[in-house]
Amino acid sequence: METKHLTIMFTDVKGFTARTSSSSRKELHKMLELHEELIAPIFKRFRGKIVKTIGDAFMVTFYSPTDAVLCGIEIQKTLTNHNESAEDGDRLEVRVAINSGEVTIKNNDVFGEAVNITARLEGIADAGDIYFTESVYLAMNKSEIPTAEVGYRHFKGIPEEIKVYKVLSDWTKKKGFFSSKDKAIVRGEKKSKIWKILKWVVIIAAVLILLGILAKNKQFDQQQTTQQKIDSLVTKINTAFLKNNQQEVRQNLDALIALRNMQNQTNTQLDTLIDQYETQYQDKFGSKIRRR
Repeated sequence: METKHLTIMFTDVKGFTARTSSSSRKELHKMLELHEELIAPIFKRFRGKIVKTIGDAFMVTFYSPTDAVLCGIEIQKTLTNHNESAEDGDRLEVRVAINSGEVTIKNNDVFGEAVNITARLEGIADAGDIYFTESVYLAMNKSEIPTAEVGYRHFKGIPEEIKVYKVLSDWTKKKGFFSSKDKAIVRGEKKSKIWKILKWVVIIAAVLILLGILAKNKQFDQQQTTQQKIDSLVTKINTAFLKNNQQEVRQNLDALIALRNMQNQTNTQLDTLIDQYETQYQDKFGSKIRRR
């Protein structure tokens, strides 16, 4: 056994089970031959390898995720052109699912979780759709393929949610317009992006408001601390004056002047208080205080 990283495609025909129960063996054989005749050459054109067919279903592997998706697009365009002129009994509509991942190869068959995810993905696609996983989206050439995000899906037996994308189809309209369902997906995707932007705008605004509140609170706390220091020094200066202690008055007055000089804003009340203390100091001790 060997392992490889491959892109896996599953296709199947819409309503095949119902046709099986209502068609003769000849009609059924004719339909399967037509199905293979129309799409098997497309696999080869995009370097896809048919691993097996199961009734109306093809399992194909590719080395290139971009080739796989482009192959799916060509299949849908080919069938759309065929259906425009085909009778009801000969019309064919398929759904395509694509996934990339590591697989195990044994006896020309392919196994592994990547294969299981592809099979589950096919089960949620509609006829005419090309669904693919995020692993394909991240690896493919996005400039060649118009896509839309379908969203996360949880598949039975797969532990993680899988992000799913789809090809925006232009083959359903002769003039190249997207189908109404695809337009709805695009609108939904645009709305989702707008809501994401608005969500981040609200979050950023809330953070800025919070930072502003925190800054104001910090400034208030600093002002409170400074005021407490001023009140303490004023009390010490007044006490020193009462004790006629020149050294303590000078020491605490110097500290008050230094505290005033450290402030980055005008404090007229504190300037006035210092001036009064300097005058009182000169009157009481007969000398001036030289400010540093």
